[in-house]
Amino acid sequence: MKNIKRKLYFICINLLLTSAGFSQTKVVSLKNATGIIEDNLGSVIRWENQTTSYGDATQSISALGGNQLQETYPGKVNIGFSKDGSFLELQGSSILISDNAYSFFYVGKANPVGKPASLLGNYDIPGNFSNCSGIRFVILEDGSINFDYAKPNYVRTPLGTIPGGGYFFFGFSMDASGNYSYFDSNSSAVKTGKITTTMVSNSEELKFNLFEEKDGPHTYNHTEVVEFNMYDGKLNTADFQAQFDRLTSEYSELVTSVAPYLKVDSVSPSQRLNISKTGTLALTCNQNIDINSVLPKIYLNKGTTAVAGTWNLTAPKTITFTPGQNWPLGALVTLQIQEGLLSTDGGAVDISKRSKYDFIVETESTYGAAQNSELAAIATVDFLQAGHTLPLKLTLPTTSTKKMPVHIWVHGGGWSGGSAATSNAAISPHADYLAENLGVATLSISYRCSGSSGTFSLAMDDVDTAYQWALANADAYNFDMTKVFFSGGSAGTPLAALASQRYPAVIGFIGFNGIYDFVNDAGDFGNSNWYKQNVPSETLNSAIFQLRTNPAATIMMHGDADTTISYKQSTKFADAINAKGGTARAVIYPGEVHAFFNPGQPAYEDVLYEMVTFLKDVLGENLSVTNFDKKKENRLTAYPNPVKKGGILKVELNLNSDNEKLQVQIINYLGQVVFSEALYPESNTILVNTNALEKGNYILKIGSNQNIQTVKFIIQ
Repeated sequence: MKNIKRKLYFICINLLLTSAGFSQTKVVSLKNATGIIEDNLGSVIRWENQTTSYGDATQSISALGGNQLQETYPGKVNIGFSKDGSFLELQGSSILISDNAYSFFYVGKANPVGKPASLLGNYDIPGNFSNCSGIRFVILEDGSINFDYAKPNYVRTPLGTIPGGGYFFFGFSMDASGNYSYFDSNSSAVKTGKITTTMVSNSEELKFNLFEEKDGPHTYNHTEVVEFNMYDGKLNTADFQAQFDRLTSEYSELVTSVAPYLKVDSVSPSQRLNISKTGTLALTCNQNIDINSVLPKIYLNKGTTAVAGTWNLTAPKTITFTPGQNWPLGALVTLQIQEGLLSTDGGAVDISKRSKYDFIVETESTYGAAQNSELAAIATVDFLQAGHTLPLKLTLPTTSTKKMPVHIWVHGGGWSGGSAATSNAAISPHADYLAENLGVATLSISYRCSGSSGTFSLAMDDVDTAYQWALANADAYNFDMTKVFFSGGSAGTPLAALASQRYPAVIGFIGFNGIYDFVNDAGDFGNSNWYKQNVPSETLNSAIFQLRTNPAATIMMHGDADTTISYKQSTKFADAINAKGGTARAVIYPGEVHAFFNPGQPAYEDVLYEMVTFLKDVLGENLSVTNFDKKKENRLTAYPNPVKKGGILKVELNLNSDNEKLQVQIINYLGQVVFSEALYPESNTILVNTNALEKGNYILKIGSNQNIQTVKFIIQ
């Protein structure tokens, strides 16, 4: 790995809060986590306007609705648009913007890849640009936000630029003469300008994530909307400034250049903060630093004793820390800024926003860079539509020659997304690091979500399909299927946790903000049951009630400020595993909310350190299982699976003793017990005649006084 000398830049904010009465009337207020209405497929078809006398943001076609995203932005529940052609239409908005006097305040995210992303507008291009109408706000691949309008010909006015491709906010206010004011999260200055050409209004409503052409609606890339507010005219200077102050206060982590003392790094926030084993840490301010003030402290691997080393004033505005000895490879280095760090004029640095930064010391491993590829269809399933495909994304080290441990990632996202033709496969946020530094392969798998007419049981079938694919292709990709880890984030976690209990070869589980018990304390999200997590039953779909005799080693990470899924889900699951004789630990992060484990979040490096430490503990420092005490388990397998109706399903298991009494049950997808009998098997094979059973999905449950095992099977 190449040596990197990383400078640390960070941000602090002075806030001026005002409480003046507004000069114009707020006509639209779309708030995160408020008034979001889904249909029975989990598609957002209405976002209720919190003001009176004006319409909501709606979508009459379920397949084109948005997705409710549970805290993909930390602490918020917002609306995402990832399906082809998806949008929400803001009823009554065409009247409000017809006179070209309005004010917009938008918080969201866009992911333009080679094309612009349409944030908001009703722009219409009737086949060409010679007779346009309407307006729109777009963000381009370079991060620039632009205002497009019709005069009637196409005109684009650049407004600002948002670096990094992450979340942002902007405000735009314009009067009927074209005089406008603008700000965004990348600029502390309010910009003003004038559009001199008369604009042509459009009688259609404003739409999120869509602009229209004569030949049909077009969506440009994925967007997310956290909140949106609109006023019926141009705000005066004080009111516009008050909106800026509100947004910089509530979304302070998005502000990138309003600090009076310090400035933010230009490196993309999605990048990991790495240092080499001989690296130094440099803190650069935009005022001269008082070297005699209270300097930051450095800690190693979450310890409480400061690391020995020296801070030097290497430039009037930069102090640099040199450790007394090389950093340990793969260690977590924490820089803690102390109260009392001053500039030479005596000004105190405001560290209320963020005072702690983590870094991972590079391992200088020999596994090579991560190589990412996608298999468009590892399987085709037949559910409501023919030819539905399940893609899979592989992240492999480029130079590893030995068999690789396998990390299977089950993505979150509120069980939303996908289409009639295919499901989504989202790459694990930790995949590159695991490939490059540990030589671990990551399989980022897909499963049927709301846009793919999915249910919890169908999703588990798809997780099983991915696992079976890995078994069948282990030799081709050099997988070591005796060293398998499952991990999941948010909505993917209950699926991954259940898989780690169903497959005896799985030796580890890693959960982020997960639900492990749908029966108790699952919260509004867990108890909604629109994804049919109560079929066949909440108990059978809860990993806490389906623990193996020797559960897989487990670590879970959860924020105690998570309002979507309580952190107690993780602590109780850890207790249950430990009581069963396994090894489990829940790491609770104070003040962190639901999506804190993702790249760019302050805790990301801390989470990565915990995850890697866990993997090394389970695998051993040399990536073998010799240091891990793995007890022999009873194994229950069923084949052929799927089995044709009328065929014989063979079930094999290892008995603890001869003449062991077993209770055998078969449960259908509705949770109904369709077969139940006690027997004393004379061998390790049980034969099940499927002639009397209907086609569909079933769970075979075999229990004794010592153990209970389950396996899913399908009758075709």
